[in-house]
Amino acid sequence: MALLLSSAALGWMAWERGEVELYLFLIFPVLKADGAFGALALLLAFAAVVVIFLSFLILVPKGHLEPPGRPSVGGVVMIGPIPIVLGSDRRTALLALVIGLVFLIIILLLFQ
Repeated sequence: MALLLSSAALGWMAWERGEVELYLFLIFPVLKADGAFGALALLLAFAAVVVIFLSFLILVPKGHLEPPGRPSVGGVVMIGPIPIVLGSDRRTALLALVIGLVFLIIILLLFQ
């Protein structure tokens, strides 16, 4: 979480200095970094994604232990500005919907 927050802070500083530009390629947002702050923000964001991925590998239970209950899963697929929400139960789907709407608002604010 600290990597993501520091990446966001450095990204904001780079945005204010004009070192980061945001483009839309088809429906995918693309960041272009020209300066040191922008490059460091992108590197920290990449490191945060790697750490999050590795933490999921570490948290996977080993052995043949049965999980205590049925896990709930959900997700959001963003097609352009439209979120498509998936969830195994109502609570997870609502949480995914809120996350999708937050991302939609952020995208709309960045491209105004």
